[in-house]
Amino acid sequence: MELTDGQIKMMQEEMYAELIQILMERNGYTMEQAMATLYNSETFARLQDVRTGLYYQSPGYVYSFLNSELTLCDYRK
Repeated sequence: MELTDGQIKMMQEEMYAELIQILMERNGYTMEQAMATLYNSETFARLQDVRTGLYYQSPGYVYSFLNSELTLCDYRK
């Protein structure tokens, strides 16, 4: 079964919300900090690229990429 563009967009948006929540809970970020962190990350860029299929994974799995990015490099470049 192939997903429609609308279904993919909904899955992406749900993933963004879940990742923001995780950043707030695990890192103690405010909502604004969590949103800025996610939206300025390479992980976010990969989530937007439908070809990666990352939007289809679990939030915990995607957070592991984001956390590695935050830990290993300066994502604000």
